[in-house]
Amino acid sequence: MSATAHRPPDHPADLPTLVCADPLRCRLWALHDRLEAGISADSCRAEIDSFTRHGQIVPALGRPLHDSPDFDIEIICGARRLYVARHLKQNLSVELREMSDRAALIAMDTENRQRVDISPYERGLSYSRWLHSGQFHSQEDIAHALKVSPAQVSRLLKVARLPRVLVHAFTTPLEICESWRVRLADALEDPQRRHPTLKLARSIAAQVPKPPGRVVFRQLLAAGAKGRRPKSRGHDEVVKDHRGQPLFRIRQLRSCVALLLPVEHLSAKRLAAVRKSVAEALSAVATE
Repeated sequence: MSATAHRPPDHPADLPTLVCADPLRCRLWALHDRLEAGISADSCRAEIDSFTRHGQIVPALGRPLHDSPDFDIEIICGARRLYVARHLKQNLSVELREMSDRAALIAMDTENRQRVDISPYERGLSYSRWLHSGQFHSQEDIAHALKVSPAQVSRLLKVARLPRVLVHAFTTPLEICESWRVRLADALEDPQRRHPTLKLARSIAAQVPKPPGRVVFRQLLAAGAKGRRPKSRGHDEVVKDHRGQPLFRIRQLRSCVALLLPVEHLSAKRLAAVRKSVAEALSAVATE
């Protein structure tokens, strides 16, 4: 192996070993959860600066390859660290372990759940590959192994199944937050909304440059609602004050919610306050 191992003479063989490896002799695992198209000098600028100033602080996680003439190590976690080491022509610090594919998947997801730069789309694609690889037999199997709820796994798988044409409407799929993907997936399940949503997605995908992600999301979500006659769903919800007096009504429509405010109690000042409160609430939801 073209790597320098740092293992004491009495170190058990089944425990992790820290090695200093040639990054050109390392390859990414086929089931890693990074989109390689999203790994570049620009996206890794912070890591490149950190490597340059302080060296590699956190080792990558890998396992030894025993049957490859071109590579010695398979990187399980650390795609960006591998890229930076190659970019800077420096050795890569790797924590080397012998592990099965299933154990490697669990280790990878456990590490990446602590990171803010792994997108829901990447995690959803990973879970989909896990099922197709046969390492896990069901969504419940994945949830049990990762100690997360089956609903979370189901939601991530759902957003990973968005049509490519819709994903390509965004500059990069990594900019789309999980709540957007769920709402877009719901829109595509509506037969009346699917066609206009995908038609607009194709149009946006052809634009150079593309609009900001937040703008694209709003346009796609609104595409299927244009020209539709909203239908009321059930009775209005009446919101009352602490004395039981009615303040306003909430009406559930087909694709939106309407707030009905009594004109006689609505001064310009109060309307401005309502407008500000609603805008702040929706902005907070959009950034989740």
